Amino acid sequence: MEIRESSPVSRRRDTGATLVEVVIGVVLLGMVLTVVLGASQASIIGTRLERDHAKSYQWLQSANGVLQAAERVSCDYDPANVPEDAAFSSGEEKVRLTYQQTIRDGVVNPPEWADYQLTVLYPVMVWDGSSYWEPASAPEPCYDYAGYLLQLVTMQVTSPDGEIIETIQVVKRD
Repeated sequence: MEIRESSPVSRRRDTGATLVEVVIGVVLLGMVLTVVLGASQASIIGTRLERDHAKSYQWLQSANGVLQAAERVSCDYDPANVPEDAAFSSGEEKVRLTYQQTIRDGVVNPPEWADYQLTVLYPVMVWDGSSYWEPASAPEPCYDYAGYLLQLVTMQVTSPDGEIIETIQVVKRD
């Protein structure tokens, strides 16, 4: 007795992957690679921004230390009797520019950052015993004679690309 197969076996040769499978595989790998590169780029940008924020904040803290250690500049302004005052237009400008030069000379800049990026902002406010005043709008431009020797100084750092601006206010006293 002879046994015959009821259905003929197709001997189709397995050639591996079809073109459709290869294309799908390449597309999936491309999508994964795109996502990984995008995540890497976001991480690098975030790290750079965080580093620049840390540099600017550290620079401001150093400037604060130099300012607090420096001698207090009086807001009294008398260009007729004090020849050094003639270089300034007001007592506030004298205080602001003197402090600015003091901190620029006394603080080491981070690499690739310049002195001009560290500034003392207008106005340096004066204390009258109850509140801080902008010198131009205060009842008097300076209260040093009354023994109120407090000044509110605002310092600012701007990153080289201008994207980061950090500001700090400090009270300068005698």
